[in-house]
Order: sequence, then structure tokens, then C-alpha cells
Amino acid sequence: MNAIKFFLEGMKRFKTVGAVAATSKFTSKNMVKYMDFDNAKCIVELGAGDGSITKYILQKMKPDTKLISFEINELLIAELRKTVGDDPRVTIVQDDAAKMGQYIQAAGFEQVDGVISAIPFVIIPTDEIIEQAHKYMKKGTKYVQLHYSTAAKKRYQRIFGNVVIDFVMLNVPPAFLHVCEKKED
Repeated sequence: MNAIKFFLEGMKRFKTVGAVAATSKFTSKNMVKYMDFDNAKCIVELGAGDGSITKYILQKMKPDTKLISFEINELLIAELRKTVGDDPRVTIVQDDAAKMGQYIQAAGFEQVDGVISAIPFVIIPTDEIIEQAHKYMKKGTKYVQLHYSTAAKKRYQRIFGNVVIDFVMLNVPPAFLHVCEKKED
């Protein structure tokens, strides 16, 4: 998707898109570095957008790993489908990410090996999606959330008990990755 088209969609539907520019390759690469792709069987991506992060997840995934990507914006889903192509490892879900459990189970899994998220939680008032992600993650796996500030850090501390901030300057705007690890079941 070109930058102008993404900007216009972001401005028109900011509450669901949450950005005015696609995630940079620098941010995307930083997000995926926290996943244990050698042992991953199922990864969940929240707010997949146009696939800016998705393509880097797919590059690192093993042939038998499953990716469940959530996106609700119709225009971005069309772009995401172009990015993913006919990759059988990916399931694109156009539904509320709070229902992720039913999609994880439908894919044949009880838990996931990590979550990468670009959902705009700063404008989402509840923690239901984050809590569901935590519930379905295996102990010791990572949750990586993209934000443009550190204002939401306490949300992740409350749910995960820990959060490390990774700052990525080469993004529009600069990104703050909130990296959490599930410590207990």
C-alpha cells in the first residue's frame, strides 16, 4: 500500500488503524526479534494492518508454524492478503481480537508461542484483548506491543508483571516497543 493511501485510511479511520504510516522495516525487525521462532508452533499477530510486520514474521517462521493474524479494517485486509499471498501458514481473521481463543483452538492449539501486536490500545479503553493474549500464551513466551509513547506501560505491568521498553527511532512516528514475558500460567 502506498504511503498516501495508508495516510488517508489512517486519518479516516484512526480509531481502528491507529497510525498514519505503515510500520517501518526497522520497527518490524525489532518486533520479531523477540519471538522464539525455532520452537514456535503458533504465533498470533494483532492489528496486522497491511502486513508490514507480517512479512517479517513469515520470513522467520518455520514451515510448520501457524500464524493467526487479526485485522478488522477492510482496506488493510485486502493489502494484507496481497502481502501474505497464498502462504498456507497464515490464517487472516477479520474479527474482534478478544475472541482469539476460539481461533487459536480452531487452529488446533491450546496456547500460543508469542504475540506481536500493533493494535492501537491507547484509544481502546479496556484490557480485554491484552488479558486474552496473556491467557492463551505459554509460560516463558513474549508479547510485543507497538506504541508511540510509554503512556500505556502500566497496563502491561498490571497484566504481565513486567515490561521492557525498546525504542525504535526509525519509524514514523518513533516507536516504543513494550516487550513482556508471561511468567506464570
